[in-house]
Amino acid sequence: MKTNLYLDLLKSTSNTKIALLADVKTSIIIDKRGKFKFFFAPFYDLKAVEMFILNLDNTSFYTVIPFISKYGKVEDPHIILSRQILLTGYSNPKTVYDFIGEQLGIALNDFGLSTPKIHNNHYLIFKYKKIVLEI
Repeated sequence: MKTNLYLDLLKSTSNTKIALLADVKTSIIIDKRGKFKFFFAPFYDLKAVEMFILNLDNTSFYTVIPFISKYGKVEDPHIILSRQILLTGYSNPKTVYDFIGEQLGIALNDFGLSTPKIHNNHYLIFKYKKIVLEI
């Protein structure tokens, strides 16, 4: 029974609406041990988001922090676009792309930046790691 529940949860996570790590019920134990990895895309692009999701393990959950950076260097200043989101290999790339676009729009507006410069001259970076949810 738990296997079916786990698979259903994998398939529904960030599929029609983005799931935030902070929204996971407190009754679910989350093992966040492990080192973060980075995925770099030369600009905000649906194909890049699709490529990232296609490379995720279909049996695992991931926590992802999306941010933008001028030069694609983690140690340089960057703008974090949201709190940690939950993704799986089943997550809908378009849902993720749209969410990031909305968050990017808010950041651009808040910081008074122009859209064309951000889209063409900045890196989209996902800081991510595999996590374990114990249901």
